[in-house]
Amino acid sequence: MKFYYAIYQQGHELIVAVCDDDTLEGTFYCAERGIKIDVKKSFYGKKLGQKEDILSYMKDATILNLVGKKIVGIALSEGLISRECILEIGDTLHAQRVKM
Repeated sequence: MKFYYAIYQQGHELIVAVCDDDTLEGTFYCAERGIKIDVKKSFYGKKLGQKEDILSYMKDATILNLVGKKIVGIALSEGLISRECILEIGDTLHAQRVKM
């Protein structure tokens, strides 16, 4: 499995954005909730890697932004997010987590 990811340092915050490789440049809608997400290369697509390349960044992130069934599933199985964090948007999943 491959994922696109980006790491941003903003002051004390470490923002990690990851998406499944097949979601990059996709647009996903959930009409009943009025939600739309654009998975832009400019935000998510800085690097291409595998789980082993990104997992330590995800664990250290103060802000985690995830798009795709595979990466959300990994974050859930690793205990980085809970089911309550997951939104179904069209045919993909989106999750965010903020450590305070």
